[in-house]
Amino acid sequence: MVEGKQGHAQDSSRRLNTHIMMQAMPTEQPWTIARLLEWTREHFARKGMEKPRLDAEVLLAHVLGVERIALYTGFDSVVEDDVLARFRECVKKRASHCPVAYITGRKEFFSLAFEVSPDVLIPRPETEFLVEKALALARGHESPTIVDIGTGSGNIAVSLAVKLPDARVIATDLSDAALTIARKNARLNAVEGRILFLKGDVLEPVVAEGVTGEVDLLLSNPPYVAEDEWPGLMSDVRDFEPHAALVSEGDPLRYYRILAGAAQDMLAAGGYLMVEVGAERAHGVKKLFRDAGLRGIDCVKDYEGINRVIIGSVN
Repeated sequence: MVEGKQGHAQDSSRRLNTHIMMQAMPTEQPWTIARLLEWTREHFARKGMEKPRLDAEVLLAHVLGVERIALYTGFDSVVEDDVLARFRECVKKRASHCPVAYITGRKEFFSLAFEVSPDVLIPRPETEFLVEKALALARGHESPTIVDIGTGSGNIAVSLAVKLPDARVIATDLSDAALTIARKNARLNAVEGRILFLKGDVLEPVVAEGVTGEVDLLLSNPPYVAEDEWPGLMSDVRDFEPHAALVSEGDPLRYYRILAGAAQDMLAAGGYLMVEVGAERAHGVKKLFRDAGLRGIDCVKDYEGINRVIIGSVN
């Protein structure tokens, strides 16, 4: 009975919020695409959204079932009531700082489409630097063996499998829910049969698979946020994205330490360990690579000049 009362209260609250929002949206003129985008942009700007116009366009294109470019060719089109109702729900969620990708269930990464949910971290543009560097290094290997640790949505592994049809790709994660989404994304991008998905912590499933000493590219975008840094994250991240995918409890360098320590055993001759880092972790990660005996240690900066990818190799 308690659950039923809670559900009824939540439904009533949702109806009230929708009613309030509908009242806030003036209705004396038809809701054309142009007018709706402008109203939503202003609404999101007042709510402190970083990219209010882009958010408005992505959400409206989502409920209309069209590409964003189609909005510009239909500015004067009047939005039907049923579409408007669905759009209002999306706007309400975004105004509460729910990430756009979780509302639409999709996120583009490396020009590919990926399904996402609150079970996985939303792919970031910064991670494309890791993929780009991996592609460049993979060209020096015939049929490279690639391992992606903590695959999440599968964005790294799937992107590499798409671009490297001769590669052997292994992707791991500790989360069953994340692996389910990663497999969906492999199917979505037609590489399902070319990626081996394994469940387990860090390198354990890879070792069990028997590829020790055979890995040409060992990649990871591991959790590196310290627990005491969590409260200071943007609400879009802190209140919606999976804690375990972001926070390395106890030691923010834990995963880097494990990967660097095992690199000499895991990597084939001429193989590379490549990891994404936050700016504040770069120095510590480079030291871990040096202490592990890795050579040719390099740091790739992103477009903002922030240290983003650390690379080391074995002889």
